[in-house]
Amino acid sequence: MVRRQTIQMEVEKRAVLRLALIVATALLAITLFLSGILYRRSSGADTVKRLAEAKAATAEAKYQQAARELAEKTAILDRQAGIQLKQSEIINRTIPKLIGKTAGDSELAELAHAVYLQPGHSTPLPGIPPDEAMRKFRVRADTRLNTYQLIAGETDGRWTLYSFLVRSQQAK
Repeated sequence: MVRRQTIQMEVEKRAVLRLALIVATALLAITLFLSGILYRRSSGADTVKRLAEAKAATAEAKYQQAARELAEKTAILDRQAGIQLKQSEIINRTIPKLIGKTAGDSELAELAHAVYLQPGHSTPLPGIPPDEAMRKFRVRADTRLNTYQLIAGETDGRWTLYSFLVRSQQAK
């Protein structure tokens, strides 16, 4: 009888140990499963973070490039606006002298160059220009010697002064 009780106690101990082993194994499996899920989420977050940082760096580089291009184009537009203003001043100052027949050859040469640089290579006139002014003029522009021909024309009752580039050669 003692022996049976001892065996019964051993069987109960084994059953308790087996149950504890099953519970521990189940907890280990659940822990491994949850650890895998958490690792996947954190590595996914790291990937998303790296992608976001890469996109931010690319966007910053594009922004810097666009800012440089904008600054360059703004400088070009400012320079062109200054040139356009100078041309308009020359045209507005010289056309009354042209109509009044008091403009000199150097002023008419400046006018021919300024009119040529206008859109359409033309500018409106308030009246009929003198025939003596409708000829060729030489102008030194940077390193080039340009020859312009001034021509006046009437279209729909309005006189227009045209300037054509006849010849452009490297200055000697």
